[in-house]
Amino acid sequence: MPPLFSVVIPTFNRSDLFPYAVKSILNQTFQDIEIVLSDNCSGDNTREVAHQFEDARFKYVCTPRHYTIADSWEFARMQASGSLIIMLSDDDALVKSALERYATEVEDPDGDFLCSNVGEYRDDSFPGEDKNSLSCPRFSGSSSVISADEFVRTLFSFQPKFVMHPSAFAFPKKIAEYVESRTGRFFWTNGVEYSAWPISALFSKRMVYVDLPLTILGRTGKSWGSNISLCNPGKEKIQSFIKDVDHVRKHAPLHNFTLVNLMAEGMLTAKNLFPDEFAPYDFDEFRYLERTMLELRRRQAMGVDVSSEIDETLRYAGKYPSRESELRAITAPTEHENDRLRKLVGHNVSKRIRTFQLSRKLTKGEACRGFRASGKDFGFFDVLGCSEFLEKYVAETESSSLKMSAIPECPRMDLQQ
Repeated sequence: MPPLFSVVIPTFNRSDLFPYAVKSILNQTFQDIEIVLSDNCSGDNTREVAHQFEDARFKYVCTPRHYTIADSWEFARMQASGSLIIMLSDDDALVKSALERYATEVEDPDGDFLCSNVGEYRDDSFPGEDKNSLSCPRFSGSSSVISADEFVRTLFSFQPKFVMHPSAFAFPKKIAEYVESRTGRFFWTNGVEYSAWPISALFSKRMVYVDLPLTILGRTGKSWGSNISLCNPGKEKIQSFIKDVDHVRKHAPLHNFTLVNLMAEGMLTAKNLFPDEFAPYDFDEFRYLERTMLELRRRQAMGVDVSSEIDETLRYAGKYPSRESELRAITAPTEHENDRLRKLVGHNVSKRIRTFQLSRKLTKGEACRGFRASGKDFGFFDVLGCSEFLEKYVAETESSSLKMSAIPECPRMDLQQ
């Protein structure tokens, strides 16, 4: 009999990272699972490291040749036998009770579509500041049923209400197979989630959001998000990251490699695949241009040469002559610089004070108000240790009826990126 959950981990040349992801699943309190490690023809010792896991729930598969991101994920997804599938990035982890909590929310494993709040862990290889630290948002511990309209409409207006990272979602195998039967595959674009998740939302019988940080998003020196969006690792490394993506844009108006353009290509692909189902949802093109320009200006402020991408965006904005000046006026936000300056002033003294204050806050049961913790101060040094640290506060929120009754004091965090 197939398991309830298949946790599928696509990987490529990350033998130093994926074991943490695998161990976070083997450690789950819920046991009706399988783990599929899908190797995209790695050139390192991924195969040898994978074979160290002798648990019957774990299996290793390898693509017949090196694939692009979307093709690798499609191959990996097709190896799963569980009713619900989680595509866990190889630098991420789940807290120990994640699948148990998801299981309690399942009414129909063929139709339920689940997602959760997330924490973010920056390891020692992160190419920016705050190495070996956990950033945890506010969370309530509650669950809520989400309408397809609420999920899709906000996404298509580039104001998503939920973190869209693949690791934070569990989707029904039957929906993926249905989409495949109609279109030839389930994962289509470089930003796989931006086509797959709105399609899943429309065809699912019930979508549930769990407002707990059940997923830890790993930010490392090898992570796409760290190097393409959050930092400037240098032109050569950026080029190495986009080498494995599909360079053909079939639907997005622009041709850059911003996160916003990944979103656009995914959403427009979904509309193209299912035009009748997505007819009620308009793609907000000007908002797309605004978000693109903001991301490009942020990258420019980090020292990345995005002049050609900015020129392309402004040329396309000629479609909106009355609003083109709004795009030209967009500048990079100053949050990063302000944070950097604050950290340089009295860093050692303020750090000790912050650690003491955070310890008191966590001891008093106020983790649900959100916090940032240093691994050095709290005893974790990798994403697995980080997930074990966070599990305590997730479990406290779930088990305490007092905290559950205090949900209005810990409102759902605005997860707009």
